[in-house]
Amino acid sequence: MKRLAWYAALLLLFASACNSNPAVKAPDPSAEKEAIKLALQKYVIANETQNIAMIADLWANDSTVFSIGTDRRDVLEGFEAVKSTFSGQFERFEDTFIAARDLRIYVHPSCEAAWFSQVLQYNFTIGDTGYEYPDLRFTGFLEKRDGKWVILQTHLSKPAN
Repeated sequence: MKRLAWYAALLLLFASACNSNPAVKAPDPSAEKEAIKLALQKYVIANETQNIAMIADLWANDSTVFSIGTDRRDVLEGFEAVKSTFSGQFERFEDTFIAARDLRIYVHPSCEAAWFSQVLQYNFTIGDTGYEYPDLRFTGFLEKRDGKWVILQTHLSKPAN
């Protein structure tokens, strides 16, 4: 009888371990890629419309943020440095136009982290002078926090001439 009770307890333990919670949804990498794609489109829109609130919403608001620009001096550490740099650009840049292509998004199996690469055509004016940066390589890392994708790291680089 004791043996039967022990087997029943063991069977109950195995059954409960295999019982999935229907309220917890399994990660969906395809849906997460779409959400990241939307966040990167918002990044372009925020730059074109010079919307600092949208920039702030897209980046993680902490000291772990890290961004490297096209110039060796363009190294930004922490959210406040990123926000300050964008604010300064928005004061100087006019007529910003950005076209993105060749987007690749990779989502970690946990669907809590992702990285991307894409190519940007970045145009703007400062006063009467136009600037054109074709084929900028834009890469970065995002993390899902509280159900929302935020940017933690980016890098822009110009192709060699």
